[in-house]
Amino acid sequence: MAQCQNCGFQWDWKDMFRLYFKGKQECRNCHTLQHATYQSNFWSSMLFLIPFVLVFNYLLIYMEVGWPLLILFFIAYVLIAYLLIPFLLRLSNTKHRF
Repeated sequence: MAQCQNCGFQWDWKDMFRLYFKGKQECRNCHTLQHATYQSNFWSSMLFLIPFVLVFNYLLIYMEVGWPLLILFFIAYVLIAYLLIPFLLRLSNTKHRF
């Protein structure tokens, strides 16, 4: 898990999950505002988006899987992605614009 850039406090999964959706979160130890770095946010999203598109298209086109199974696959994939994304985020004291 990521550590606060100000005090070095180890963040837990729940705080990182909130940070992913809010874009910023206050450190529980030193109360400074922390942001996800642009690079970690981008790569954590791409890490799950690209394989999803490739596998989804493969199942749809080549395996000719029906829509109910594809919807079930989509739900399972999204749940796994949301559970793993907080492990990939890194913290920054400033909000970076691209």
